[in-house]
Amino acid sequence: MQELVTIKTFNTHADLGVVQSYLEAAGIRCFVMDEYINTVNPFYTNATGGIKLQVPESEAPEAARLLIEGGFAKPEDFEVPREMVAIGKALERIKKIFNKK
Repeated sequence: MQELVTIKTFNTHADLGVVQSYLEAAGIRCFVMDEYINTVNPFYTNATGGIKLQVPESEAPEAARLLIEGGFAKPEDFEVPREMVAIGKALERIKKIFNKK
């Protein structure tokens, strides 16, 4: 099975259900993580990072497009933060240094 990626997080089960149904109706396979712990004890939502809606990595770009198109997300929700890009570039430079030997 391929890697799953979290496409969106939710604080409530009701919000999750709407978006999950929307994606599944469009043919996107969805999986849910931390649904039960957050439903049984809503006070754990911040500790667990919320209820996570996950999709197969290969379907993530289409799922993101659908979420934006459906008004469930904004394009900037899927942009990589500048800081992470800088860290990635730094790691690539470090890899090059150690591969020169």
